[in-house]
Amino acid sequence: MLQICVLAIAGLFAALVVKKDKPEYASLIIMIVGFFIAIRVMLVIGGVVEELQNFEKFISQNVTYLKLLLKLVGITYVCDFAASLSKDAGHSALANHIELFGKIAIMVAGLPVIKMMIEMLEEIMR
Repeated sequence: MLQICVLAIAGLFAALVVKKDKPEYASLIIMIVGFFIAIRVMLVIGGVVEELQNFEKFISQNVTYLKLLLKLVGITYVCDFAASLSKDAGHSALANHIELFGKIAIMVAGLPVIKMMIEMLEEIMR
């Protein structure tokens, strides 16, 4: 945690120093720092997934929902990261398209749950 904060602050200061002379390099520094933070987050999430797989025998019925939840969180994080980078680079229209894609991807990924809920409602109504 502390390493990520130090990396972010160092990248921010480096970008601020470089921004006066070469603003394009400042954006590049921020993107590289963001990329390293994203890699670190993926490693942490990988550890969480491994830990959840160890609990699979306790939650064997709900593994599908857990996998779906992790997938949705991953889509959210990746789309938010890409949209933030686009906004920082001054391309807000692209960021809006990325956010829209993320929302649609989450909706599509959640369709099996909606289908299951509709089937349960049909059974209850019979």
